[in-house]
Amino acid sequence: MKFIILGCGSSMGVPRPDGFFGNCDPNNKKNYRTRCSALLKTSKENILFDTSPDLRQQLLRHKIKKINKVLIQNKKFDINKSYYVLTSNFLQEGGDKMIFFKDPLELYSLNTNIREVLVKYISRKKNIESKLDNRIIRKK
Repeated sequence: MKFIILGCGSSMGVPRPDGFFGNCDPNNKKNYRTRCSALLKTSKENILFDTSPDLRQQLLRHKIKKINKVLIQNKKFDINKSYYVLTSNFLQEGGDKMIFFKDPLELYSLNTNIREVLVKYISRKKNIESKLDNRIIRKK
């Protein structure tokens, strides 16, 4: 039996999307943390505890190809229950092989695209400023 911590970062992960590491040292590779979830691996099954938005990356990193049970907030995932999923139009329409989203029982559309939200936000700005975060370094 093996207990694998798939992610232990904060609600935004480390570093945050803006590159902020907080008190974590960016030179230590262990400080690149995905959000919280864990897996119990036995000889017979894999049991997933909670799922973070980083689950795909976590499963790939640990070469986990099958999940037998899922517990969300210590409650068994009920295959007969309906759950709401917030996703993009691209994935809902089956993009990236996400065909399981194509025919939902219900679909609530916000009637907007991420692109449109970004364009609207940027067009309201008089000036757009960028800050260097030293993630990209030009070598001469």
